[in-house]
Amino acid sequence: MIDRATVEKILDAVRIEEVIGDFVSLRKRGANYLGLCPFHQDKNPSMSVSATKGIFKCFACGKAGNAVTFLMEHEHLSYWEALRYLAKKYHIEIVEKEETAEEIASRMRYESMLVVSEYAQKFYADVLWNSEVGKAIGLSYFRERKFTDETIRKFGLGYAASRPLTLSAAALKAGYKKEYLVASGLCLEREGSGELYDRFFDRVMFPIHSISGRVIAFGGRTLKTDKSVAKYVNSPQSEIYDKSRSLYGIFQAKNSIAKADKCILVEGYADVISMHQAGVTNVVASSGTSLTVEQIRLIKRFTDKITIIYDGDAAGIKAALRGIDLVLEEGLSVKVVLLPPEDDPDSYAKSHSLIEIQEYIEENEKDFISFKSELLLKETERDPVRRSQVIRDIVQSVAVVPDPILRNVYVEMVAEKFEMKPDSILASIAEFRRKKRALERSRRRFDSAPQPEPEEFIPEDLPDAEAPTRPAQVDRYALKDGYLAVPERELTYYLVKFGEYPMYFEDDMYYGAEQHEEMTVSQYIRDALADDDLVFVNDLYRTIFERYYAYLATLPREESEVMQQRIIRFFTAGDDPAVARAVLDLILEEHPLTVRTYEESITPEEQALGRTVPKSVLLYKLRITDQQCTATAREITLAQRGGDQDNLRELVARLQVLNTVKNRLSKELNRL
Repeated sequence: MIDRATVEKILDAVRIEEVIGDFVSLRKRGANYLGLCPFHQDKNPSMSVSATKGIFKCFACGKAGNAVTFLMEHEHLSYWEALRYLAKKYHIEIVEKEETAEEIASRMRYESMLVVSEYAQKFYADVLWNSEVGKAIGLSYFRERKFTDETIRKFGLGYAASRPLTLSAAALKAGYKKEYLVASGLCLEREGSGELYDRFFDRVMFPIHSISGRVIAFGGRTLKTDKSVAKYVNSPQSEIYDKSRSLYGIFQAKNSIAKADKCILVEGYADVISMHQAGVTNVVASSGTSLTVEQIRLIKRFTDKITIIYDGDAAGIKAALRGIDLVLEEGLSVKVVLLPPEDDPDSYAKSHSLIEIQEYIEENEKDFISFKSELLLKETERDPVRRSQVIRDIVQSVAVVPDPILRNVYVEMVAEKFEMKPDSILASIAEFRRKKRALERSRRRFDSAPQPEPEEFIPEDLPDAEAPTRPAQVDRYALKDGYLAVPERELTYYLVKFGEYPMYFEDDMYYGAEQHEEMTVSQYIRDALADDDLVFVNDLYRTIFERYYAYLATLPREESEVMQQRIIRFFTAGDDPAVARAVLDLILEEHPLTVRTYEESITPEEQALGRTVPKSVLLYKLRITDQQCTATAREITLAQRGGDQDNLRELVARLQVLNTVKNRLSKELNRL
């Protein structure tokens, strides 16, 4: 992994207008540069690039970031890959963090397994194209399936023969180590003798690539009709291959997915290959496994729209239903297309033109509400119990949607479709989500072996590893208290944009500050909150708050503007996408926040910090006090009902104190 000093050196050298200028034609306008945004169909220049701030912002589609995030989005690179790209561009030598002996051994083993897998792919392809048995059996089979030679080479297809053309013998002769052949799952070891033999033989071979194009596994299909022989043999789990995190065809499809802003999901290897050959290239497959959360998150790196195309038979319908809730729960939109019962994506792609396939998808893809209702409501019109069960199933799918705004849109759709009141649907959703949270708490409480987060370890510094988007972080930072979110957001705004700027007080009304005393915004906010032992309740703002002061402690004192730029860069160039996005939204937002509305209209923000920041702090404290008053009033009502006089007197006294504090804060706020 690149050490922090080298990361800082890279970021210091970067000129964002040069980096983006490699991909977008920019023209100077004032202090900034303008260009056509590459992230949407931009007809008029919508993307502004600030050379002084080192950030870009598209005011049409909302994309924003710095040079690192631009490369990650545009070139589909991981965080570390983007840094290496910039280091190469600016001729900066990469200094890796010193590895332990165990880390070096692990990295070498990982890379060796990849090398062995890539050798195997070339070996199987050579057998397919250049041996008599490969051409007679494997190549003939692929051509019978109407795969062109170009398609066969594009996907690296091959053939695993029996003796004497065995991979194990050829690999050992070529100098590849036995332990890596076994560890990668290509070969097995006979008990007793230790002799190697091939896992794959008499099978056509489908190599599985990582998102960066490295060969990590194989699927082998038998051509025999013997029912006792497994139709498919797949590579086992290994250090380089986790089938729950892999998608067949993702390497070949990733750019098309991003360009089309849609991913088409099918089931099998042949489905992907035939669709690509027909011209529909934004297609991937779950490689014979049930769709997993990790696979959905991999797709989410390129788009938030998935269209599932499964067979029209009972098994395909069941698979489509199983995947819908998983996709919704990860915050993506999902549509479903069912093919005619006699077809699968492979056969349909071969018998139809590109235009016919595209038209069929466009005309037949249904949102999950329409799909489920049309499918499940058949033959239930006269059975009110069954009908209510179907509606409940659809409502539960809506309930897993994490975005409350999108969830409400779906509620309106369900209400309209089934002629129901939205309130009753919302009540069902609230109950379902409450039970789900309770179940999750119970599982955490009674699980004797705590499970790591699915994204806990991803070796980003290894050649084949990819930095995830980590959508789980967005969930972790979801707003917990909308009432406090506004003042917490406002204080965070002042912190990240003006934290090291001085505040000049005109009198002594601001929490005891001496007249004309100078202090920075970050000092003022920290001290003002510490006075009352206040901690942000929303995880996102609390995380930014804590990281701000931790990083600030490492910085030497410099000019305010220089320090603030370093801090902004620290957040926006970090590998936490949720935090980087939030900071960018704060410093780039076009609409002013509540307290700043009037101030900004008459004077520059930095000159008004002595008034606006204390006002924001007061507003935050007032809202917290107001919440406490409301909660105490509820407790008083319960105590009155229960006849608990002692507790009642204590609660009334507490409410009186809180109201006194509330009135004082209101008066101070009105004076400013």
